Amino acid sequence: MGFPPPIPPSVLALAPLLALVAGALLVLLLEAFLKRKDGELPAFVAVFALLASAFFTVVSWNVGNSGVYLHGRLLVDNLALLVTGVLVLAGIAVILMSLKYAAHQDMNLGQLCGLLLLAVAGAMIMVSSSDGLVVFLGLEVLSVASYAMSGLKRQDRASSEAAAKYFLMGSFAGAFFVFGLALVFGTSGSLDLTAGLSAGASLSAFPAAGAVGLGLILTALFFKIAVAPFHMWAPDVYEGAPTPVTVFLTIVPKAAGLAVLLRVLLPLLSGETAAAAVFTPALSVAAVLTMFAGNLAALRQKSVKRMLAYSSIAHAGYLLVAIVAGDAPSLVFYLLVYLFMNGGAFAVLVAMSGRGFERASLGDFAGLGRRHPGLAASLSIFLLSLAGFPPTAGFLAKFYVFGAAVREGHILLAVAAVLASLIAVAYYLKIIVVMYMQDAEAAAAFDRDDPALFLVIFLGLLGVLQLGLWPGNALSLIRAAFNAF
Repeated sequence: MGFPPPIPPSVLALAPLLALVAGALLVLLLEAFLKRKDGELPAFVAVFALLASAFFTVVSWNVGNSGVYLHGRLLVDNLALLVTGVLVLAGIAVILMSLKYAAHQDMNLGQLCGLLLLAVAGAMIMVSSSDGLVVFLGLEVLSVASYAMSGLKRQDRASSEAAAKYFLMGSFAGAFFVFGLALVFGTSGSLDLTAGLSAGASLSAFPAAGAVGLGLILTALFFKIAVAPFHMWAPDVYEGAPTPVTVFLTIVPKAAGLAVLLRVLLPLLSGETAAAAVFTPALSVAAVLTMFAGNLAALRQKSVKRMLAYSSIAHAGYLLVAIVAGDAPSLVFYLLVYLFMNGGAFAVLVAMSGRGFERASLGDFAGLGRRHPGLAASLSIFLLSLAGFPPTAGFLAKFYVFGAAVREGHILLAVAAVLASLIAVAYYLKIIVVMYMQDAEAAAAFDRDDPALFLVIFLGLLGVLQLGLWPGNALSLIRAAFNAF
């Protein structure tokens, strides 16, 4: 009896993506044929698919930066693998948050899980290629699934409005990307974004049409990341979408878009090139506008969910600082930390929701420190980490990003980022003050029978404190992965 033929390397490289697509198809088939629509079987299948994708990602780790397949259209390098890990963790967290939430809010859990797997698959396609058409394919898969997830609370007018606004604005962003890609291809003759834009080292070899095309591509990516001035859709969509979906929207599109930005812009921003003299100030201005626009708008909010939505916009600005500095390790570390602290904060909001309603206004948090000290303490730690207080992981994440900016000579950008972080302290502490120093008008009951949700909160706390106090292992792994990037 002979041995089975070996698996082709290209198939093994596609295995993380194929696991998600197969899981999505199975979930949708279960949703179509299961008689009981409120069961949790689709969620278990979705989590298994995400874990299988994580397993194949770990198996592919030894491929490293040499993993180029399908004529260069599939890149299984360390950037793709690390960001894929963040995407998978985010997907698992969203599903665990949704187990009881979907039933309470009259949502279809099977539809949510199927769309979520497809959206993560789209983000995975984006981070695993530098070919413009492949990136656009991933962008559209991610976007269409995200539009649908935003409107899954069909009885809620705010959710429907969020989905409609996201769809309309996202369609424009997709058109900008395609038009920009056409211009870049017309001037460079290549759909490979990194190869086509590497001519930007001298502006004479980079025609005006190519620069306009790159600007349109950046506009589309800025929209997905919620970078000012292309962020105006984000607060309404984040607030109107179901809370677990909001967690997804604030993390996954950002991670995918920033990974693409890093691939595209690193050749242009490295060294004293003419293109760097143009794009570095432009990206710096966008980062500063994003940080201050998000934080200043958050100061005026009375809804904690909307406040965290504007906070997410501000953090997109901090992440953009890492792009300007060209520091991939600090970018990935910040994304990982942001997953734990932002996902944990929204998980507490999910825990405060009930059957048919959500508690998101600032007044709903009054007296929480006395009525539910565990939830209040957890939210306080997440908020302090988002604000950048030591010894939480949020402090180290900002420290490494801002330090990278100073190291690369972007002193003013680092100073602006620190000032923006100081502004953010005001509204983060305002929530904590309300929880511990104000009395509630009426006691609110909470559903404590949700072990999956409280597991997410616990893991978020563990990640925030572990990466804040003992970040050595994670940082060593990330930095070693990018030694040859």
